[in-house]
Amino acid sequence: MASSGELIRSVEVEVPAGEVERESLRIAQGFQKRARIPGFRPGKAPLSLVRQRFEAKIREETLETLIPAHLRAAFERENLDPVSQPQLGPLDFQPGAPLKFSASFEVMPAFELGDYRALRITPPAATVGEAEVDAEVERLRERHSRHEPADAEAAADGLIAVVEAKTLTEGAAPEPQEIAIAVGGSDTLEEFSVALRGMKPGEERELEVNYPAEYPAKSLAGQSRRYQLRLLRLENKVLPEWNDAFAREAAGVETAAELRQRIEAALRAESEHEARHAAENMLVDQLLAQNPFPVPQALVERRIETRIEGNLRGLAEQGVDLRRLKPDWAKLRNRHAEAAERDVRATLVLDKIAAREHIEAPEVAVDEEIGNAARELKQTPEAVRARLADNGGLERIRNRIRQERVMQFLLEAAVGASTEAKQPK
Repeated sequence: MASSGELIRSVEVEVPAGEVERESLRIAQGFQKRARIPGFRPGKAPLSLVRQRFEAKIREETLETLIPAHLRAAFERENLDPVSQPQLGPLDFQPGAPLKFSASFEVMPAFELGDYRALRITPPAATVGEAEVDAEVERLRERHSRHEPADAEAAADGLIAVVEAKTLTEGAAPEPQEIAIAVGGSDTLEEFSVALRGMKPGEERELEVNYPAEYPAKSLAGQSRRYQLRLLRLENKVLPEWNDAFAREAAGVETAAELRQRIEAALRAESEHEARHAAENMLVDQLLAQNPFPVPQALVERRIETRIEGNLRGLAEQGVDLRRLKPDWAKLRNRHAEAAERDVRATLVLDKIAAREHIEAPEVAVDEEIGNAARELKQTPEAVRARLADNGGLERIRNRIRQERVMQFLLEAAVGASTEAKQPK
């Protein structure tokens, strides 16, 4: 992989002494008009005294005006398009002399596209079997189950243990919570089942739980927690009968057969979405292998921040109090670095293909997204569009739609050609 250091450019800038003096004088005169100096009416203090009194501020404002203007001119003159904030070198700023400085920054990579029309993939099939439908039916019954008191002296597999759980790990929420745990259940972490087996109501036990990295609750994934459990009571789970009455109550449909068809359709849609996502990843992998080039670190850093912000937003939506979190930010950034670089690289390749193939985001598709957002927010499309235009959201929507259309174009070519190659002659 090429180093992003190849993308660092620098410019040397020199501002003529006469321009520096004119700008310094203009700023000094502005200070003269509003300066309040003892012994002089406002605006009447000698300019020499004003320049002496406000020397540091006049110097600062002169630099704030001249440096950005001449940097922009240098970028235009040398046809440079920085993607990072320019880092200034030492300033040479002496009275009566030209202002001299240098600036370094990253630029977009220049690369030639590979033969993306030659890509071929065989996407995974989107299939749903009877066993998968059966499993979803059981999950639906589980969600509508009720609990009844169990005639048991101690917790055992198959029972529901209702416990008061208190987190003992420092930094975690200390308030005890009442939770129901299926002892020995397929979705129950084994540490909980081991601790609960044999417990009697009123008994307390402590345990340590190591949550797997893929644990659904992102705030706990890959973490360790120590808990104190107090068994409150034992219950049996009673599942509802799978019949037309259940279908009406659970989903508002007339028959159990209709509900099963609805479940199958939802599973099929999910399977098709996953197959599409897998096919896109296969294509992106080939695109990236076909197009090696250095990636601007500034863009990677921005993408890392976007990914972290998305994770934190997801945690907040799950009810996690972000103020209680004490993440290792360096470790968190490192965890996202590889995926963020892949995202940036893929975006640059897809954007270049879009330009070559003249693929754009149709305004009707943008309007549809804005309309959906307006209905969800209960606002007018005009208000949503105005806000998105102000915060850059409108351009992000266009970029995403354009990239989706590029992926569709690539998929149709790659899958269609692959299918044709399999046809008997």
